[in-house]
Amino acid sequence: MRMADRLSIEEGKVTVTTEEGCRLERPEAAIGEMFRRDLVPPINGTALPDGVKFVYWRAPLLLVVHQLPPHVRLLRWITDDSPSDYGPGTQYRNVRLSIPYAVTMAMYFYHGNRLCLADSNELYFRNEPLRSEEDRLGFPALLNISCIPAPRRMRSWICTQHLRRPGSADWCRQLQLLIDHTWNGAFNRSSERHEGQSMWGYSQGVHPDLHPVSRWEAATERSEAWALGVNWKPVPMCIRELVEEMFREQNAAARFCRSAGPPPTESLIARFLNFAQQKR
Repeated sequence: MRMADRLSIEEGKVTVTTEEGCRLERPEAAIGEMFRRDLVPPINGTALPDGVKFVYWRAPLLLVVHQLPPHVRLLRWITDDSPSDYGPGTQYRNVRLSIPYAVTMAMYFYHGNRLCLADSNELYFRNEPLRSEEDRLGFPALLNISCIPAPRRMRSWICTQHLRRPGSADWCRQLQLLIDHTWNGAFNRSSERHEGQSMWGYSQGVHPDLHPVSRWEAATERSEAWALGVNWKPVPMCIRELVEEMFREQNAAARFCRSAGPPPTESLIARFLNFAQQKR
């Protein structure tokens, strides 16, 4: 009878003996390093950027929750009489709008020893700063933030088709590029034409001074903190629930792309063998 795989820790060494008779030894610290890799995000000592409220690591995925404080922002907004809804020929004007706390959910995947921004990023509004994972969010009344129906929720999706991400940009720089892309682009009716609806349309009726955008401008002139008094359309999930749902969706999408079911669960011995071989 062949002996089963075996792992032992003695005298400062981890020893693995496989049923085929192969033997592998590593310092005891290696098994702690393996568990640490699973639990600690690979941000490589980088300081968290200002505004980052939560960081979640589910290898190989990293989800960063970033908060912008309330502010007044000048946006390029499509005109009512624009001959095009998006792209060449679209006409814009500058609008000055009161913005509440703006919460960006940025998803990364770990690939080739670096964190790369994924395409599953979302934006939300809130009238108070985030203090807890149990806090709730509101949907943002903005063009170009798309309503994407998911099986268990409505996604508030940021399109990053035209976001340029230099290969040299670390995860902090990629986060700033995403935020700049979200706010400094042109707000048009692309979401209506490609995804069916934007959060601007989804928020119709939330407040009498929100639509059309000229009413939002007038309200901002009266009070620059006006947006903090709007009852934004509520997200029926707290931060913690939303985070878990985003991870679930991303993992489901990855399995679908691989045309395979869930990966088999690895034993501790198999995991350590793989880890040790990668570290050679």
